[in-house]
Amino acid sequence: MTFTTSKTPRVLYGITIIVMVVAVALLWQLLKRFERDIETNIRGLQRVLSNESMLRTPYDPSVRFSQIEDLVSKYSHHPYLREMTITKYFGKKEDVVYPFFYRALRAAVTHSTSSLHIGEILQRYPDPERLESDVIKIPLVGRSQLLGHAYVRLDRTALRNVQLAITVLTLILLAFIVTYLIQFRRQEEVISQTTIELEEKKRELVRLERLALAGQLSANLLHDLKKPVLNIKNELSDLIADNPNLPLPLKEKLELLLDQTRIFFSLLHETNLEKFARGEGEEEFVDINETLHKSLALVRYERGQVEEILQLSDSLPPVYAKQVQLIQVFSNIILNAFQAMRGKGKLIVRSMCIGNKVVVEIEDSGGGIPPELADKIFTPFYTTKPSEEGSGLGLYISRDIVHQLRGKLSVRSVPGGTVFSIELPIRSETDAS
Repeated sequence: MTFTTSKTPRVLYGITIIVMVVAVALLWQLLKRFERDIETNIRGLQRVLSNESMLRTPYDPSVRFSQIEDLVSKYSHHPYLREMTITKYFGKKEDVVYPFFYRALRAAVTHSTSSLHIGEILQRYPDPERLESDVIKIPLVGRSQLLGHAYVRLDRTALRNVQLAITVLTLILLAFIVTYLIQFRRQEEVISQTTIELEEKKRELVRLERLALAGQLSANLLHDLKKPVLNIKNELSDLIADNPNLPLPLKEKLELLLDQTRIFFSLLHETNLEKFARGEGEEEFVDINETLHKSLALVRYERGQVEEILQLSDSLPPVYAKQVQLIQVFSNIILNAFQAMRGKGKLIVRSMCIGNKVVVEIEDSGGGIPPELADKIFTPFYTTKPSEEGSGLGLYISRDIVHQLRGKLSVRSVPGGTVFSIELPIRSETDAS
């Protein structure tokens, strides 16, 4: 699911970038076309005005004003070329010939005090003596002679709009590319992290398979051990019964061996160890206190010098569950407590009835759990133990079992230790059926 959702934005970013690149390319082509059109029109105007029939030669004082007027009028609505000022050389002196009233208006502006309106008219036409930024100077050449100049005001509005659009789109495109690269980098990191996590999960699954196989082998081994140990027990009983006159030291050793075989069968009976290893069992009304005793017996090998304090209520109602699953929950928490205390400390096991729930509390003096780890300890494969001591699944499975029983498994820190609380609902026979 992660890869599908992360792939969609990348596709959208890619499509958007492609569309914007195409748009910028088209606008660039449009810009070049505008520039070519302007250049073509300027050359056309230059070619027409350079015709000797219009301006004549520098030594010919005559000018075809009507032709110039007609020509300029054709450009009055031109998209690029606006007002013009045309000059002609008379000998070595260059003078304005269009607009034909230009010199008169300049003189009027110079000598008149009320020349505001005249000045506004003059400002419409390019000033040959002071070129503005939007005015170009076109040389008019006929037969290798410089006849004059055309000063043309260019309207670059469309050109500037296209340039602005290209600039804006380019900036947006760059922003999209940067965003895409950032997203791509983040997704690479997510994919890399996911790959690492998958590899870790794969290794944990292999360990899980080994644990499952070890559990199955343990169950089979227990079943196979029962027969030879039973034979040893029977042989020892017969040997002691048939030989009442055995030397006392030998008889004591034989009775000690016989007691060890009885302990073996007592442990199997008390803990239902064979059923626990196989995960067998049916739902039934379970005595919680009895189940706690069996759970303690199951993990007593890890107890060391830990002091056990049992505060068990005598009036607990039974809980409808699989006893083997409750043993798994209790023994896992007790085992964790023993390992946290490292053979020294105090373990307090409480059972009580609160409302319509049976509550079991298992408290240890192992130093407590940091608040930031309180939620993580129930995460699959999370463990602070070495890999040979834990798989990181015990508490996760325990919480899952309790949830299936409609109960609650929680943890809290107390001064110098930790308390695990297991709440289990009380169900009547009618509810159970």
